Amino acid sequence: MQKSTLQPGQKVKFKLKDVHLPSTQDVLNRMTPDTELKGCITLLSDQGTSKSAYAVVEVRGILMPIIVPAGSIKTAAEDAIATRN
Repeated sequence: MQKSTLQPGQKVKFKLKDVHLPSTQDVLNRMTPDTELKGCITLLSDQGTSKSAYAVVEVRGILMPIIVPAGSIKTAAEDAIATRN
């Protein structure tokens, strides 16, 4: 995924194994039975020369923000393309 295409407010999804912070166990402990790892970007970070290296994502059903490497995130548009192929 091109990191420059991510924007705050964008709906995205990612895999549990790609969560940078908090720990996987903390995320699992805060999940509800209805939790999907889909959420909305609230903040993008810049790290050195790598723009938007991490995204802070709010996921419904998890009571804390999740930090995910921007390269691990899929947008709704990318998901639609993958589904068609």
